[in-house]
Amino acid sequence: MYSFSGIRGTKNWLSLSFVYIVLLTFSIQQSSSLTSSSRQLQEVDGITACKGCIGNNLKCVGRTVADTNCNACATGQTFWPCNLKKECWCWDTSGPRDPGDEADATACSGCGRDSTTETCVGNQNSLTPVSDEECKNCMSGQSYWPCSDQDLCWCWDTTKPKKPPAPLSGYAVNESVDPCSLFTKEMFDLFAPNSTFPYTYDGLCDAITDYNKDHTEKVFQMGSEDLIRKEIAAFLGNTAHESDDFEAGREYLACGDRKEVGGKVYCKPCTNDLYDWENNECSVSMVDQNAPYNSYCQPGFEPPEGCVCDVITQVEETGPLAGYVEASKVFYGRGAIQLSWNYNYIRASFALTGEADTFCNDPEQVVTNPMYAWGT
Repeated sequence: MYSFSGIRGTKNWLSLSFVYIVLLTFSIQQSSSLTSSSRQLQEVDGITACKGCIGNNLKCVGRTVADTNCNACATGQTFWPCNLKKECWCWDTSGPRDPGDEADATACSGCGRDSTTETCVGNQNSLTPVSDEECKNCMSGQSYWPCSDQDLCWCWDTTKPKKPPAPLSGYAVNESVDPCSLFTKEMFDLFAPNSTFPYTYDGLCDAITDYNKDHTEKVFQMGSEDLIRKEIAAFLGNTAHESDDFEAGREYLACGDRKEVGGKVYCKPCTNDLYDWENNECSVSMVDQNAPYNSYCQPGFEPPEGCVCDVITQVEETGPLAGYVEASKVFYGRGAIQLSWNYNYIRASFALTGEADTFCNDPEQVVTNPMYAWGT
């Protein structure tokens, strides 16, 4: 899915060895797999489903309504939402949050039931993107495609950014955990002593906060603290490898040799054999003599499948920008995970900003904004 080319590997074994130490330091060796012991939702209302759902890790929660609205069903409340069938259910919080009948559930069940700002829309980041028009009938009880697939349609509160939901982990949100208290600034400085912009510690924390405020499935905040520590460590290992120990904001071969003129960045794309890794210089550009360049561009894609892109060539045949292309027109590897290709940029743009245009129109934001450099 992502680009692994163009990032130097001479120090990666050291970086990964350090990550293994972090993994051991962060975690107690124990199984993080949990089995669901939640009571399955049947054709019963919340009065029946949550009867006696008190203590011993039990909590009456909602499928589509807020958990706080269902809590009272456990103590005898008989009116809304406890009188609704297959809405409130008893969850054993020691296991994944699984009501047990997700295979039979339809997308957007309960969407708009008690809110005038909710509507059922297509998931821009699903493997098979569908239109909002195709999903709107899910709100009126349609049970066949696309409503039969919960990955295709989702309930959007129009007062919030249109950010599609993340895949479910099956774990509960751990409100007691602050990811940036687990992984501190001191730990980051020790782990990445040579990190360069855009890889700032504040940017990492901002990315976590920004993502979590608009998603029910949180990043680094699901499940036990031990599980969260392991996820943070795994994330750091992956991103350290991809970003050359947080020193490469841009992919080297695509834009290691670059210039900034008039506030715009220009890249000199290169092949491995013609690239001076020590000085980050390219002896012969891939677009020399107006050669076409379309790396990381899947032509013919349009939103929501991918950002629009096309074949480009050098900015000018002679002069200081000969052999260079506009950075903003290429979807090469950027950021901590080296996000690449036009079809991945649009998905990241939807997930982080709710709009395709953010990264499609200006992919350089992934390397100029620390929050996006980490978030992607």
